[in-house]
Amino acid sequence: MPGQQIVHVGEVIEAQKSSWFQRRLIFWIAITMMIEGNDNQVAGFAAPVMISTLHIDSARFGWVFSVGLFGYMLGALGFSAVGDRVGRRLLVIGGALLFGGFTLATAYVDTLSTILPLRFCAGIGLGCAIPNSIALMAEYAPKGSRATRIGLMFVAYTIGSALGGVAAAWLLPRYGWTSVFQLGGWTGIGLAAMLYFTLPESVRFLAVTQSRVAELARTLKRLDPHLQIGPDTQFVADELKQPGVPVKYLFLEGRAAKSLLLWTAYITTQMTLIFLTSWLPTVIHQDGIDLADAEITVALLQIGGAAGSVAFGRMLDKLGVNALAAGLLAAVPFIVGIGSASGIAPLLMALATMTGFCVVGGQTGINALSGTIYPTYMRSTGSGWALGMGRIGSIVGPLIGGVLLELGVPTWQLFLIAAAPALCAAGSLFLMRRVAGRFPQDPGG
Repeated sequence: MPGQQIVHVGEVIEAQKSSWFQRRLIFWIAITMMIEGNDNQVAGFAAPVMISTLHIDSARFGWVFSVGLFGYMLGALGFSAVGDRVGRRLLVIGGALLFGGFTLATAYVDTLSTILPLRFCAGIGLGCAIPNSIALMAEYAPKGSRATRIGLMFVAYTIGSALGGVAAAWLLPRYGWTSVFQLGGWTGIGLAAMLYFTLPESVRFLAVTQSRVAELARTLKRLDPHLQIGPDTQFVADELKQPGVPVKYLFLEGRAAKSLLLWTAYITTQMTLIFLTSWLPTVIHQDGIDLADAEITVALLQIGGAAGSVAFGRMLDKLGVNALAAGLLAAVPFIVGIGSASGIAPLLMALATMTGFCVVGGQTGINALSGTIYPTYMRSTGSGWALGMGRIGSIVGPLIGGVLLELGVPTWQLFLIAAAPALCAAGSLFLMRRVAGRFPQDPGG
C-alpha cells in the first residue's frame, strides 16, 4: 500500500538507549532469577533438619534432589517449545506459579513419598521459567549486549541462592524446616502475581508470529514513546517463522553441529561444576582443611563465579565464543591445582576463586550463548533443550565423584579427572567457532 508506514522491530530494539522500560524489564527478570535461585536450593537448605525431624535416611533423601533435577530437565525439554508457540511471558509467569505453589505445598507434608512428587513438579516449574526468561531477556537486548545481560541474570540467580541460605540460617532454628518452603513458596506465588501486571511479552516474538498486533503496538510505544504508529502501520520482524515443531529446527538449516556442540559443552561443564560444588568441601576437609575453611573455600568458588559471569558475558559480546573456550581451558590448571594443594588453605581458597571465575563464569557464558545463537521463533526451544541436556551432567557429575571417592582414588587424581570435562567443554566451543564463525548467530536473531 503506497505510503504505508513500516516499523522494523529489530531496528527499534537496536536503537534503544537506557530507558525506564528496559530497566524495569531487567529488574523483574533479575528478581525472577533470584527467587528461582532460592527455590532451586531450598531442599538443600532444609535437608539436615528434615532428615532428623522426619526420620528419613540420608541416602533415601538424596532422591529429593534427584527428582527436582529430573523435573527441571523435563520442564526445560518439554515446555520450551510451548514458549515458542504461545510466548515467553505466559511460561515465565506459569513457571513461577508452579514452582511457588508446589514449594509451598511441600511445607504441609511429612513423608518422603509425598515430598518427592511435589519437588518433581516444582522442578518442572523452574524448567518452564528459566529458558523463557533467557529468551525474553535476549529478545529485548541489542545484539551487542545480549550476553552481558544474560550473564547479569545468572549473577542474580547466584545472589538468590546465597540470600536463601542466609534466610534459612535464621529461619530453621526458630521455625523449623517448613518455614524455608513457606518462604520459597509464597515468594514464587507473589512473583507470579507481580509479573502478571508488569512483565511484557517479547516484541520480537509478537512481530515474528504476527499474532497479537495491538499488543505489539502498545509494547513498542512503551519501548519508544516517540515512535509513530498508526492504524495502517506494518510491523516487520526481519526474520522468518518456520512451520512445524521448533525442536526439529535445532538440527536443520545448518544448526545440527552447533546444537550438538552446545549440548556437549553444557553437559561437560555441568559435570565439573556440580562435582566441585558437591564434593569439594568433603574432599579438602578429609585432606586436613578445617571445616569452616572448607565452607569458605566453596563460598569463594561462587564469589569467583559471580565475577566470572559478568566478565564472560561481556567478553562473549565483544570477542565471541572463543572467549568462553579460552576461559574453560584456563580452568583446567586451577582445578588440577586444587588436587595438588593438599592442606594449604590460603592456596586452596585462591585456586577455588579462580576456578569459580572460569567454570561458573564459563557456564553462565554458555547459558548466554544458548540465548543468542538461535532465531526468535525457536529461541526458547534452543535454550530449553540446552539447559535440559545440561542436567545430564549435573546428575552424572556427583555420582561419578561418589564412586571415585568410594574407590579411594587419591585427591590429585580425583581433580585431574574433574578437569577433563572442562577441557572437553573448551574443545567443543573451539569447534563451534570453526563450524559457525566468529559468533554463531542466526541472521535476524
